[in-house]
Amino acid sequence: MPTISHVLQGAVQRLEAAGSDEPQANAQWLLAHVLGVSRTWVLANGGEPFPADKEALFSRLLARKEAGEPLSHIVGMQPFCGLDIRVTPDVLTPRPETEELVERCAAQFERQGRYTFLDMCTGSGCIAVALANKFPNAAVLAVDISAAALRVAQENARLHRVDTRIQFLQSDLWENVMGTFDLIISNPPYIPTAQLAGLTREVKHEPRLALDGGEDGYAVTRPLCEAADGYLNPGGLLALELCQGQPWPLARGLMEIGWKAEVKKDIFNIERFVFARRK
Repeated sequence: MPTISHVLQGAVQRLEAAGSDEPQANAQWLLAHVLGVSRTWVLANGGEPFPADKEALFSRLLARKEAGEPLSHIVGMQPFCGLDIRVTPDVLTPRPETEELVERCAAQFERQGRYTFLDMCTGSGCIAVALANKFPNAAVLAVDISAAALRVAQENARLHRVDTRIQFLQSDLWENVMGTFDLIISNPPYIPTAQLAGLTREVKHEPRLALDGGEDGYAVTRPLCEAADGYLNPGGLLALELCQGQPWPLARGLMEIGWKAEVKKDIFNIERFVFARRK
C-alpha cells in the first residue's frame, strides 16, 4: 500500500507537468481535503498508508487541478481572515491581498463601535462576513450585480452566523443603494479587458464579471468613486483594492476633487490599495 508521502510526491509531479500554479501547496491541500485532515497533518504523517478507498476520489480531484481548475472550486472553500469561505464558480476566490485590505480597514475602527459598512462588489461576501465577524455591533450592506454571487454570499453569512447583521442587495453599483456609511470598501473588477487573455489557467476559471474592468480597468472603479462622496458619513473611509499601476492615478484623481487619498503596498510590495477620505 502506498504511503501518504508517496501519493503526495506523485501528485506534485503531475501538477508540475501540467504547469499548475504552486504544485506543492496545491497537492498538499487537495490531499488534506480528501483525507479530511489538516495540511499540517499530511506533512507530519507522510509515512502513514494512504487509504485505498480514497484513491479514486483523489485521482478525480487531481485531474481537475491538472486541468487548471482553482483549488477553491474543487474543495469548495477558501480560508479568509480566519474564516472558511464557501466558493463556487460564480464568485472570485478570496485572496491574501484582500485579507490585507480588510485588516487595514479594521484597524481604523473601534471593535465595539456601531458602524455602517458597505461592501461594494461583494462576490463571495468574504469582506462583508469578515467585517461583521470583527465588529459585532456593525451593520453591513453587501452589494453585487450578480444574483448568483449574492446567493453564495448569503450562504457564507449563514455559515458564520452573521446573516442577521448583513443586508444583501442586488444592484448595478449605486443603482439601488440607499443610506450613508462609515466605510465603503471594494475589491471591484479591475483587470483591463485586453489583459484577460494573458491570465493564468486558474484565474481564467474565475467569473469574467468579477475580473473585467473594461478597456482601461476603471470601468467599475470610476463610477464607484464618482458617487462615493454622497454615500459616506462625515469622516468616512473609502477603501479600494486595485491592480498594479492603477492606485496612484486614481488617488491623484480623488485628490484633485477634494479628497485626501493615500496609496499603500500589499504583502508582495505592490502598490495595491487606495484609502481616501473627504477633506
